[in-house]
Amino acid sequence: MPCHTPPSNTLPLAVAPQTAANLLGSTESSLEKDRAHGHLGIPYVKAGKRVIYCLSDLEDWLNANKVTPVGQAGDGGQP
Repeated sequence: MPCHTPPSNTLPLAVAPQTAANLLGSTESSLEKDRAHGHLGIPYVKAGKRVIYCLSDLEDWLNANKVTPVGQAGDGGQP
């Protein structure tokens, strides 16, 4: 039975800290501090000695931390 490789346009399930930082507009150092102190609460996975970030976790974290400025929530701009 032949081994099937996924199409090359398939998105990865998880990314390295540097890529996660780029996607979030942050720095790898900031993510490292978050892993140590939890100030941002961004979920990560320890895979042996490696740290990876699931793309679905990053998207969930962004959605959970989304802030809508006052006057932008469909209220006609009234404070």
